[in-house]
Amino acid sequence: MPERHLRIARFVSLAASTCISLACGTNYVYSAYAPQLATRLHLTATESNLIGTFGNLGMYLSGIPSGILVDSKGPRLPLLIGAAALLIGYYPMYLAMEGGKGSTNVFALCFFSALTGVGSCCAFGGAMKAAALNFPQNRGTATALPLAAFGLSAFFFSFISSWLFPGNTSDFLLVLCLATSSIVFISFFFLRVIPVPRAYSAIPPLDIPRGNRLRRTKSGEDRHSPVMSSYVEPGTSTTSHDTIVAVANPDPMPDESSSFLTKSSSSGGSEENRVDAESNYGQAVGNSDIHIDIRGWALAYKPEFWLLFSLLGLLTGTGLMTINNIGHSVQALWAKFAPDEHPDYVQGQQSLHVSILSLCSFCGRMLSGVSSDIIHRKYGLQRLWLIVASASIFSLAQLCALTVENPNWLWLVSSLSGLGYGVLFGVYPTIISEEFGLHGLSQNWGTMTVSAVISGQIFNIFYGRVYDDHSVITPEGPRECNLGLECYRSSYWITLGAALLGLVTALGTIQRHRRRSGYASISTHSA
Repeated sequence: MPERHLRIARFVSLAASTCISLACGTNYVYSAYAPQLATRLHLTATESNLIGTFGNLGMYLSGIPSGILVDSKGPRLPLLIGAAALLIGYYPMYLAMEGGKGSTNVFALCFFSALTGVGSCCAFGGAMKAAALNFPQNRGTATALPLAAFGLSAFFFSFISSWLFPGNTSDFLLVLCLATSSIVFISFFFLRVIPVPRAYSAIPPLDIPRGNRLRRTKSGEDRHSPVMSSYVEPGTSTTSHDTIVAVANPDPMPDESSSFLTKSSSSGGSEENRVDAESNYGQAVGNSDIHIDIRGWALAYKPEFWLLFSLLGLLTGTGLMTINNIGHSVQALWAKFAPDEHPDYVQGQQSLHVSILSLCSFCGRMLSGVSSDIIHRKYGLQRLWLIVASASIFSLAQLCALTVENPNWLWLVSSLSGLGYGVLFGVYPTIISEEFGLHGLSQNWGTMTVSAVISGQIFNIFYGRVYDDHSVITPEGPRECNLGLECYRSSYWITLGAALLGLVTALGTIQRHRRRSGYASISTHSA
């Protein structure tokens, strides 16, 4: 096939990846309809939070198995699984909203919510991998589009909700059911991994200094030549799941068994290949790309893993509590500030804040991704400084949440929370790839996000308990809280502590990296 046709096919596939990602971030739109779902089914705030939490559980806990599936079978099979899971997950929730109280129990709703998370994770993983593999030399730009679409998903669907279905949550859930599954299924036919021309082929250097060929591996390591064919069929990877590798060599050609954020071969000269002494320790320093591969149980023996695992959990849980509960916060503040306000207006405000969260998350991801390269390459600083920025933004957001009583100023909480969340997730996968290697990033990132499951569960349940303790049962049956900020204020003291602890942990991790990089520099000069 002529290269021009292949290029067109790649851009068509990239467009499909972007559309798929737009359908995969709908778990973050839950707070736009959660209060109405709780009112319709007579759920407590804790039960409502449990349903949202299970959506997050499905997304994050499926990260490891879906990553393995994508790496071994390629990106297309996970798309079909994702489309089916989204359809099966959202449709019973629509039926429950239609049926009202007693039509479905909470545990069933939790299960179906988890299915939506699984579907989102599988489809998004496949979309990201296909985008990365089709543009091996422009991987950052290629994956930026699906990432941006994922971040804008909540804004897109909440806008549809407020525009087409104001006050009609049932129809909105039906749209979520049909639109998400249909977008993924239709895009399946356009998403392909296109064979890469040989012009992209990596050429092994002939004069790598002997001192740079440092390797320490466990059994089962792939010993194939780094020169690979133009296209490798899915499922051909022979890399061990418990491998530690440090080797100076060029990036191999991407295939459907490579990790979706693997860095492309660089031709940017010494500045592009410069290894930052502050953030890369225990490795040779020079112009060659240094590849490590730490995954599986080997992670458990690395103190850096537990530091980064805890740090991600603290900050993600802080963000998720606001993301999943902004609808309840809007309802509580308006119930005291303007108790006679029409319910449709309040629901519109819920959608507005979901949109603010989504847009600010998108901006944070873009800002974080670009600035991390600038501070790392131009100024020689660790990317972890952006995590310090994220923790600081989260701390400010919690202070606003503790003081804002006027619902017209609640945008401060939603915008800062979205921005902090976006900055966090815009740079964290890159930090993980630099720390533990690019080739096992899919699995390692899935392992890391387990921390979000733990902290998100704890903080969400705590918010629900606090809200329920201040709620009363109305004569009509549903619970409601008319105390404004006091309905949930206590929960934000916990997340403020978590954000500050995350800030301290990030600063401590930076200091640890500095000490280790200094030790590595001394060892290198001594050798």
